[in-house]
Amino acid sequence: MISPSYDVLIVGAGVAGPALAYALATKTCNKRHAPLRIALLERSLSKPDRIVAELLQPGGVASLQKLGLEACLADLGSVSLLGYHVLREKQGICAPFPEGNDARAFDHGGFIMALREHARRAPNVDVIETTVTSLIEDESTHRVIGVHASQAGGRPESHFADLVILADGSLSKFRTAVLGHMPYEPSHKGYLAGLIVKDLTLPVPKYATMAILKAAGPVILFELPNNEYRMLVELKHPPPVDLREHITRNIVPQLPSSVRVPILNALETSRVRRVPHYYLPPTKQGEYSKAGAFLLGDSLNMRHPLTAGGMTVALNDVVILSDLLANIESFGNWNEISAVLRKWHHMRKPLASTINVMSMSWAGIFAAEGEAFDIMQEGAFKFFGKGAEYSKEPMSLAAGITHSPLLLARSSLAIAFYSIWVMFTHLRPGKKSTPQFYEYPLLLVKALNVVWTIGIVMGPVIWAEM
Repeated sequence: MISPSYDVLIVGAGVAGPALAYALATKTCNKRHAPLRIALLERSLSKPDRIVAELLQPGGVASLQKLGLEACLADLGSVSLLGYHVLREKQGICAPFPEGNDARAFDHGGFIMALREHARRAPNVDVIETTVTSLIEDESTHRVIGVHASQAGGRPESHFADLVILADGSLSKFRTAVLGHMPYEPSHKGYLAGLIVKDLTLPVPKYATMAILKAAGPVILFELPNNEYRMLVELKHPPPVDLREHITRNIVPQLPSSVRVPILNALETSRVRRVPHYYLPPTKQGEYSKAGAFLLGDSLNMRHPLTAGGMTVALNDVVILSDLLANIESFGNWNEISAVLRKWHHMRKPLASTINVMSMSWAGIFAAEGEAFDIMQEGAFKFFGKGAEYSKEPMSLAAGITHSPLLLARSSLAIAFYSIWVMFTHLRPGKKSTPQFYEYPLLLVKALNVVWTIGIVMGPVIWAEM
């Protein structure tokens, strides 16, 4: 039996896949002579259970609203977060999002199920539970014309479409097939450990807490619905064998006393889970990539999860892409699709590159050890502590509200040079006075090391994102 043909096949029903299916269906239903036929294929339509992608930055919330999917948050009873409370050496500062903007925290699985349900209810969208095993190519042109798949029980099937969109996640098995020779491969950067904590009181309500720890990676705590709190711990590579012991011995003692007992209780009663994270710069598609198919979401572009920017990038991609594709009459015209993909690559870059560079560079600075990193951490902490007017620009960038890699570079350099100024003019731990003139030559060497280090941390990422 030959499966019906679609205009668009979308492989993967995580965040980007259902959002794009819904957006394409709703944005084109009144524009076309014949409605688009869209199939959304997913290996398992049961509720996902993950420890990441539970915090959506304000820019992602805005993208959901543009897509008409804001009800997904309302249905979940998501928690509003006003910014970050940053802790370092038992001192804390608040870095709020720009006024009128808030992030949302929620159960990841519930959010995905809400997105899938909206896609299912959209005009002419079929949501199909099946495992895609390979791409189908036209024998003469080698253009992708569909996919081979396997339903539960191993029954094979084929689905055909004018356009195949692969949103199958960080471990995509079709990345190389679509892109061919890739300028960059996914780079494994480390792990996150996750834990659900009950009955926790955060130092500042409605703010996500980020603790910068000694000899350990950053720790993030934020509120979820139903009196649950997510704890995420950055792990060194390779991760410790016994995660509970590592968190108990090296993490909990450095956290505020008010949160220690609930976390220790959770370590006794809850599962500690670990997930890898990767960095993958985006590759331009359409010109040299495989005709008939393209990548979307984490299959195309990944970054460090520290700034919780992944879903914001994905939803912004869907906003731009769905607007561009809504004007395509024939999805079988690869020249038109190719032009859209090239345009999309450049239109997505301001936001995606800003968040990618920020996530990788901030993770590199706050998770690393060494004198230059200590200087930058101290300077950044004091810079943000000067007041909301100093944190507004960096927080607007992290939130996905401001889209500007150049502004990010300027802001990062401002913090770096402020860190140097702090080193020259502020009291140091264990000292009773500011540095004396005879110490300046050594401090100048340290200052040059700071500039060199921030270049080493940010330079490769900026180059990859160009």
